[in-house]
Amino acid sequence: MKHSKSNKIGLGSGLSSLLGSDVEKKSDSFNMVPIDLIKPGPWQPRKVFDKDDLVSLSISIKNQGIIQPVILKSNQNKKNQYFIVAGERRWRACQLAKIHKIPAIIRDDIDDEKVAEISLVENIQRSELNPIEEAEGYQSLVNNHNYTQEDISKAVGRSRSYIANITRLLQLSDKAKELLLQKKLSIGQLRPLIGLKDADHYLKIILKNKLNSRDIEKLIKKRNTKSSNKQNKNLDIINLEKELVEITGLEVSIYFDNLKQKGNIMLKCKNISEFNYIIDKIKA
Repeated sequence: MKHSKSNKIGLGSGLSSLLGSDVEKKSDSFNMVPIDLIKPGPWQPRKVFDKDDLVSLSISIKNQGIIQPVILKSNQNKKNQYFIVAGERRWRACQLAKIHKIPAIIRDDIDDEKVAEISLVENIQRSELNPIEEAEGYQSLVNNHNYTQEDISKAVGRSRSYIANITRLLQLSDKAKELLLQKKLSIGQLRPLIGLKDADHYLKIILKNKLNSRDIEKLIKKRNTKSSNKQNKNLDIINLEKELVEITGLEVSIYFDNLKQKGNIMLKCKNISEFNYIIDKIKA
């Protein structure tokens, strides 16, 4: 059952607002739970964890201990097993530190839908999500919890345009998403490719020529102009282009303005031999 908007609590105000005002009191009476009884929650938006960051945290935990307990929810399908609501990064670091038990607060009073929201909020507030995970998290709130982009904007303290733009990243091809996660291309470089069916073709051009975001915008604008011109051509012009291609073996583009009764023909030469071939034909 989806939450009504009137029942939503502002995500930007912190986990305590989502978990209830008594969360700090409950943190004083935590349980020590064996680490092997804990599993990541199926609602967890974060899929990638930086290894160096986890090692650094594990060293800190060895020296200082765990300052903040993780929050768990019992697995209803398996006795003595728990899902993580908040604190998966700490749990993973504890495994590296070879700690066998971890302080935890059990919150079986929270329903699964609210758990998904809490898990997303924790990751957003800690800036632990990559752009795709963040976009998927926002989309999940829209699809599964009846949020609007305006609701999310107010909840997480981001502008509505930011929410809209980052959510649009989900329209990128798998290859484009991979390059983004590998930090080989930035959001600014990939944004002009959103929604393009032939985006992967342009990815090769961008990488080969090391194009920046402005270069890419110009490239896509030029592509759209060509596409628009092609759609506006009548069948006679298209057939004439094909005929000239067969005769010359070159790429031919014809533009003709019926109203002004004038136009131009462009022959594209890929090398000096093709260029000289056309010059010789004209001179002849």
